[in-house]
Amino acid sequence: MLVLLSALALAADLGSIDVHDPSRPLAVGTRMGAWTGPYTAPALGGHVKLRASDAVGLTGFADHTLRIEQGIARHDHVIGFSAWSPALIGTDAWYLSPTVGACVDFRIDSPVAGQRTPANHDVLFGAHAGLTTEVALAPRLSAEANAQAFAYVGNAMATGDWTASSSPGLHPSAVVQLLGSLNLTL
Repeated sequence: MLVLLSALALAADLGSIDVHDPSRPLAVGTRMGAWTGPYTAPALGGHVKLRASDAVGLTGFADHTLRIEQGIARHDHVIGFSAWSPALIGTDAWYLSPTVGACVDFRIDSPVAGQRTPANHDVLFGAHAGLTTEVALAPRLSAEANAQAFAYVGNAMATGDWTASSSPGLHPSAVVQLLGSLNLTL
């Protein structure tokens, strides 16, 4: 929160630097953060942002997590999109916006090298909603923070020392993700 407030204070001083240049609607960025759901792990990824107008923007993203526990590497590979509306709250130098979107999660449990545990995997489908804020740091460079809640539907997986199972029906699971990113407008 302190970083966000500092960034907003810096944005007030930047005045002439815009988060969005209408002649450059495309940006790319790196993402880092934390994922908390079936397990807690760091998240690393990237995104492409398209902001064709002040009213709406679209982000395509890919995020990856990994946690090693009891000889099993549990990892998720999420791809999806978000829509946001930067015109609701903010100035040319920063904005705060709600986000909504959908995604696919490739959830994998695999044995760590040298372990004789089974592998397990599933594909989950989900929707997410949250808040995003972006602040201009320099011409064509901005920082972004996201807080999102995800709701997934897929099989319930269990992977142990000698067994791997996946439920026959669909089950809900929830994830909260906090991310920070740097964006470069192309």
